[in-house]
Amino acid sequence: MVARVPPSTCHTLGARKLRRESWRLTGEQWRCCLGDAWAVAPLGCVVAVVTSRMESADALPENVKCQMRIFRGGTGSLVTCVPWLVRLDTLMALQWTDSMLLAAIFRNSCVRVLSANGDFMHYFHLFFAEEVAQSYTIDSSLVTLCTWGGGAVYVSKEKACLYVQRGFEGRNCVHFPLGDYSLRISALGVLPHEDWLESVVIVARVDGACHVVMRELLKCRDHEDFQRCATEISHVEGLGFDEVVFCSHVAPGCEETYFALRDSSTNTVVSMCHRNGRVQELWRTALGKSGDLYVVGSGALALVSGDRITFLYRDADADQGASGSIDKNNFTVKPLCVSSDVGGGLRVFTASSGEFFKLVSPAAETVLTSYASDPASVLLRAYEMFQSGDVKACESLRLIRDDVMDAAATCVTASLDCWDIDTASTLLDAALFGRSMNSVQAERDHDAVSPGPAAESVSAAASMDGSVDSEKGRPQKNYAAHSSSRGIRGASSTGVGTSAGAAETAADAADTANSTAGARQGHVGAAEDQPVQGHATALAMIRVAKALRAAPSEICTNPSQLLAFGSRALVGMLAALRFHLLALKVADFLGADKKDVLLHWVHTRVKLGNHMTDEELVEVITKLLDGYAGVVLPYADIAEAAAKEKRETLALALLDRERSTLRKFSSLCSWGELNKAASVAAEACDTLYAAQLIHEAQVGSKLDRVVEISNSNSFVRDVFIKQCNLEGDSDVLQVFLERTDDIVGAGRNAVRRALEILQPRAAEAPESRPRSAMHQLVTHAAAQQNTQSEDCVTWLKYSSDFFRAVVASKNNRSPGVVETAGLWNDCVSQQRELLTAQAALERSSPELAKAGLVGRSLVHTVFTLYRLDMAKKAEALASKFRMPFNQLWRCQLAAAHEVQNINELLRMAMDKSAHSQYVMLKNGKEPVDLVLEALLSLGATNAVESVVATLRSPHQQRWRNRLNSRLGGGGSAESDNQAQSLFASLSKRIWN
Repeated sequence: MVARVPPSTCHTLGARKLRRESWRLTGEQWRCCLGDAWAVAPLGCVVAVVTSRMESADALPENVKCQMRIFRGGTGSLVTCVPWLVRLDTLMALQWTDSMLLAAIFRNSCVRVLSANGDFMHYFHLFFAEEVAQSYTIDSSLVTLCTWGGGAVYVSKEKACLYVQRGFEGRNCVHFPLGDYSLRISALGVLPHEDWLESVVIVARVDGACHVVMRELLKCRDHEDFQRCATEISHVEGLGFDEVVFCSHVAPGCEETYFALRDSSTNTVVSMCHRNGRVQELWRTALGKSGDLYVVGSGALALVSGDRITFLYRDADADQGASGSIDKNNFTVKPLCVSSDVGGGLRVFTASSGEFFKLVSPAAETVLTSYASDPASVLLRAYEMFQSGDVKACESLRLIRDDVMDAAATCVTASLDCWDIDTASTLLDAALFGRSMNSVQAERDHDAVSPGPAAESVSAAASMDGSVDSEKGRPQKNYAAHSSSRGIRGASSTGVGTSAGAAETAADAADTANSTAGARQGHVGAAEDQPVQGHATALAMIRVAKALRAAPSEICTNPSQLLAFGSRALVGMLAALRFHLLALKVADFLGADKKDVLLHWVHTRVKLGNHMTDEELVEVITKLLDGYAGVVLPYADIAEAAAKEKRETLALALLDRERSTLRKFSSLCSWGELNKAASVAAEACDTLYAAQLIHEAQVGSKLDRVVEISNSNSFVRDVFIKQCNLEGDSDVLQVFLERTDDIVGAGRNAVRRALEILQPRAAEAPESRPRSAMHQLVTHAAAQQNTQSEDCVTWLKYSSDFFRAVVASKNNRSPGVVETAGLWNDCVSQQRELLTAQAALERSSPELAKAGLVGRSLVHTVFTLYRLDMAKKAEALASKFRMPFNQLWRCQLAAAHEVQNINELLRMAMDKSAHSQYVMLKNGKEPVDLVLEALLSLGATNAVESVVATLRSPHQQRWRNRLNSRLGGGGSAESDNQAQSLFASLSKRIWN
């Protein structure tokens, strides 16, 4: 039998099997001593060790207190060594983040963040109080701190508050008071989740424990809110715990999360499981000795004490109250670094080797046990017989004829749990053999066989991660048929190139599988889709696991861990370790997004290119990213990465290659390059860009930055002026126009400001067809009675000063501008005098004050004076403003018509001197005709006849015919309308 578990790696733990895998650490500088601080990254890819035992101390400065070394987890080779200027005893926590950064928290609340290669990234201080901006001394007896890959949760008994720090990119803290409840909290823990807001916080107290979802925790504002959203763990009510044991890294592919509560005083341990928002107690026991406790998975725990590791487990079907129900297994190991790993398992590093402990999955235990009679084991033996040429192989399948598909799915699931690549390949081949034989039978019977539970678990796990082709929204490829992980044995030799070749070979095999399996699946039916996808997922993970074990990554892992870790996190981890080419190949193979890998490469390339000029870096980046830049990765994102590395000129040079106007504009705004963003907005002729730019410029600096941009960009200037006009913000616009040296515009805006004072309602509800400010200034079609004439005069004087300054200026202004300014100056000056005269008239007569002259036009003012029988004042006002005789005479006529003064109309009809001064326009009516129309509209026929008698022919005859037709009732409708709307006809000439 080839595919069987070696006895040396499989051990008994109650009813389950415990696998132990070991590999040698060949790094000469690998060491970790008692008292050192250490942190193991996910999958054991790297191990960070902080020690005060420094090598080559003579070559180091005197102020160096300790060193941090980062080693490869697969070989123990040294990655980097970084000297630290702080003492080791000030370090409170050392944690690898989900983005593969190393966060170190010190007792002065300072958090230093480093890259996976030891480069310093940034630092910040944990939040404790508003008045404490920087360092705050943390007393471990008063502060309970818990860190995980997504941040930190801590409780201060002194401040009586709970704090949640999200991530380690900077201070991003939410806190709320707990009052006396904080004194009862003894330990904290976090069950990580792929969605940070769905992470679960475990709060252990002296009288029990509770759990709360992070999303609800962030909504709390006080202790009462916390009690409402927290859920008590009913199994441990009344018990006190001072430690929460959990795995600090996210496993997206796992539905269940295991943790443990421990009471150090009595050594009582409770193993628990969190699933679908509920916490279930698995088992509890009292430990016989103390030590460090770790979660292994599936409810199993590991106790590390001295040179011994004890694994504790209780089967779910066992009686909890029975004596000796807790199964134990001891291993003699001298561990230096121990960590719970992603997806379940315990990773141990000793002085000379690395080891991994994990419970064997039920599928693998069933298949790989010798002489088992399970269908999956029978299928495996049948395949081995087929490989050896035994003709009875097919006959042995008849024993499991109805269970072949379930057996094949079990083999696929078991292959994920294998560390030996050949064993995993044999299991996949056996699954393919069984499914192929079953497809022949299905073709004969036309009966589609549904997949078994094991197949569903594999395919479900693949779909949970969403990494194998599903992220791109395309159909998954069938990698199963005639493909085996043994086809890439050369991939494990050396370097990134071998890993890349492994992925390419796997992709070629997948394409062959597509064409071969496609024809066969048409006969089997849709029921086989899930097993095929599970086979493809298993094959992909096996090949990736084999490629990762080779140099340069040297990551010792198995397919089940990769499936639990997720392709997205795996690709991000490889990029953080600077295995960019390998990360790209894995992303291509698993269908993961490559954008983050490319961006991380750009960051690294720019950071390492300090000795290169911007032009050289642009050439290198564009050459090496050929096929990706501008296609998969926008140039705006590349430029953003360069900007974060403080290479502004390089970022601008890269951004010039961006074709998307929106990305280019957004990047420039985010960098504060508003002048360049204004040029982009002007080229696009997009007012929305200009409006957003104005908003960005006004933040903090008000008008200073807007004025600066407008002086060099007329498009933004015009949009800002239009925006102020629409919002009615004349005061801001006035200041803007003055500071941009737009004297004419400032004068016009002052005129508009005066009009707003005169016509507040008109400003709130403008006409459907708004007219120019000049037209409004001259006409004044409407106004309010209660106007503020003095303020209006002040604004008009203000505007007149602007226009006068333009006329008197010796600057090189165009003649048209000077002429326009002069016209505005004359109009404004006359309007000021008119307002002063109108105010004086209102003060002189209550009737005029009631009529409301201030703000009206000159014509309307004269008309009002005539209407109120103040002819002398009207003539004086008209003479003062040199009112044309035609307008004056028409105002007099309109006033007499409105008050129905027949005698005045007769006087005007007989006034030959006035008729001689009246200027006839082309196709216009004579003055006497206008008077006769007015009399006729008032019904004064006798007066009309007396005037007509004085006329000459044929003018007299025309009016006699008009009167005869009117008296005979045959008057035309046009004549009647003209007579009835005399004032309207006159107003067209009077006002316009």
